[in-house]
Amino acid sequence: MPFPRASRRLLTDGAVAVLCVAVFWLPLPPEPGPAVVLVPLLVAGVLLRSRWPAVAFGVVATATLAGALLGFTPDPFVAAAWTLYPLVVRAGGARSSRIAPVTLAVVVAVLLTAGSTAWDDVLRYVMVSLLVLAGAFRLGESVRRERAEAARRAVLEERLRVAREVHDVVSHSLGTIAVTAGVAAHVGPDDAAKLTNRLTRIERTAKDALTDLRSVLGAVRDSDRPAERAPQPGIADLEALAERVRGTGVEVTLAVRNADGLPASTGLAVYRIVQEGLTNAATHAPGCRCSVSVAVRDGEVVVEVTNGGGSMGGTRHGGGGFGLIGLRERVESLGGELTATPAADGGFTLRAVLPEPRG
Repeated sequence: MPFPRASRRLLTDGAVAVLCVAVFWLPLPPEPGPAVVLVPLLVAGVLLRSRWPAVAFGVVATATLAGALLGFTPDPFVAAAWTLYPLVVRAGGARSSRIAPVTLAVVVAVLLTAGSTAWDDVLRYVMVSLLVLAGAFRLGESVRRERAEAARRAVLEERLRVAREVHDVVSHSLGTIAVTAGVAAHVGPDDAAKLTNRLTRIERTAKDALTDLRSVLGAVRDSDRPAERAPQPGIADLEALAERVRGTGVEVTLAVRNADGLPASTGLAVYRIVQEGLTNAATHAPGCRCSVSVAVRDGEVVVEVTNGGGSMGGTRHGGGGFGLIGLRERVESLGGELTATPAADGGFTLRAVLPEPRG
């Protein structure tokens, strides 16, 4: 059974502490005196660097400086540099940038005040200490910036993900409602049953949209309680999606083959691809025939949505095309490829190829 991360870190710090003592402090003189106190302080500081880096650095730097003044160690702040690294990673900025220079200034002042150390030895010791501490500082600063950049990218990716989900939910629902309402507006006054059916479809679509929006927004709520939200749609929801679009007058045929057992992320991507294709077909080619095919073969998930007339994604109607942009981002994030091409009969084909996830 592997060690927890904290245990591995503690073992590493312990090994570094033992190595520093063995290289720079041993053997101790016949009368070690203060070294008996300084060595345990140094070891304790190194072991505590992950939990209290500022305290650890202060303890180790003080022990090292005292040891150098008393002639017990030639350590050029190697152990102190080991404790400086996590301090810079956590603090960063102007606060941590003053740590190494202040430490070296104290070292120089104390050594020169002591008056028992030659200038050449002082300068040599200071230069080596400067290189060691500066190296730890630069490494810590680099890691801190990389982590900050990774966190910034994660926030941007989450915003894009939420924006894609909201766009898909809202554009499909409003598009379906608009088309259904347009059809209902042309129902004769004597055909109350057909009008009621259209209004019922509008109501159901609006309720489904509200449920989906609660699901999407619930995932990003700033709350200590888990968001209460419905499961994200997937392969099993494609038939219900096709049925809603059929209510707008589009003839939808759906074929799903070998798609059982796909993970939720792939199932959601397939659903959104089909949703975008059907929504654009209903909006830009009302009354057309639209075929949907989802198949898993040769290690790939192939999704095709083809209509028999009109245009998708705002190609002919001058739309912004944000749906296709969002779909392409979604598909590429899963390692797939999306194409949208016009057909010879004036229709349009939306095709996505996703790698089949392996267990």
